[in-house]
Amino acid sequence: MKVEEIKEGSLWWELRGDKFLWRMRFYNPNIRGEDKVSVTLNSKTRQAKNKARILLLKKAKLKIDSETNMMNPYLEITSFDFEKVSSVWLEDCKTRLKPSTIIQRKKIIRIFAHKFGKQKMSDFTVFQVQSFFNQLKLKKSTISEYFQILKLVFDFAKRVEIVENNVLDKVKITYPKKTLEDLKRSERKLFTWEDLSLVFEKMKESSNPQTLRVKLILEFLFLTGLRYCELAALKINNYDAEEKVISIESNLDYSEGILKRNHVSPKTLSSYRKVPLTKRAIEIIEQIMLENAQNKFDNYIDYGYIFTSRTGNPWSISGINRSFRTFGKKTDLDKQFSCHCMRHSHISLLAELEVNEKAVMQRVGHSTSKITQEIYTHVTPKMDSKLLEKLNNFSGQFSGQN
Repeated sequence: MKVEEIKEGSLWWELRGDKFLWRMRFYNPNIRGEDKVSVTLNSKTRQAKNKARILLLKKAKLKIDSETNMMNPYLEITSFDFEKVSSVWLEDCKTRLKPSTIIQRKKIIRIFAHKFGKQKMSDFTVFQVQSFFNQLKLKKSTISEYFQILKLVFDFAKRVEIVENNVLDKVKITYPKKTLEDLKRSERKLFTWEDLSLVFEKMKESSNPQTLRVKLILEFLFLTGLRYCELAALKINNYDAEEKVISIESNLDYSEGILKRNHVSPKTLSSYRKVPLTKRAIEIIEQIMLENAQNKFDNYIDYGYIFTSRTGNPWSISGINRSFRTFGKKTDLDKQFSCHCMRHSHISLLAELEVNEKAVMQRVGHSTSKITQEIYTHVTPKMDSKLLEKLNNFSGQFSGQN
């Protein structure tokens, strides 16, 4: 295919640190649909845009040609390298996975491609892959995710008969032991109500009404344990004022921008649920719905969402986190100021209240107990205090005895 034959789509840039990531959509005849390529430049000027377009068209051509060559029935399949196979595997994944999942997998594949890109799939050895994982100095969850993704690529290669065996089947991962630093890192993700109150007091000092809206969103997340993508997807018809519950029926996929308003199915079947609301949570949701109805901002459009910005669109998670960090740093708290921490903190609160673990799992939509237990077993200061009180009451029975 010639460069001039490529059907171009939109061209735009995204800020990445002090550089600009230029992206371009184009029609890929191999997948009969839209595809994307990207390149990083130092500028966003008109000259940079022209340069980006030329480079991106070349990358699009290479991608189309590479995939076309792979479809050649006369090509010796043992010559396929990791980069080509992982690219086809990702396309195969697109038919059944959410866009956000595909984006995360692409990030990991880029790391592997940097290391193994042009190596033939048939040339991989158990020793090579084992050595690669042995030298990784990452946290357990990251190593596990890397291993699972690489194994899936080789499973795919085996299924389509590019390789006879999956070398990952013989690789054994030894995870690093948890350290005191790991424990402290976990504790930084958990907020007590007292912790949050310090942040909320700082937010109340702001004259910006959008800051107060973020404060209400964070508080609602803490009181319900919702994932942010679940909260962002909530519409008025998901709130039952009579039953005092919200229905979780979809997630908002913001991987390609919040303005797409793209809804996808919840994370697992367990994520479909009705969440009972406390009195304070009801106050928050009804206050926000009233404010939305009275919104006189020129650009406001009612799309039916509850937790909106001033335009009527759901808040972007980056906007929420940025505001949370800004005001969190004005306190003396040594915490990770991310809205997902509200979910972990809610589970920790339920543990503190001695709520049954199965009830916790149902409320937060966990399909397995693994994640619930990791947070549930964390001992909060109030739990420590309650334990000490019980021990003192017990030991008091023997007070004065020698």
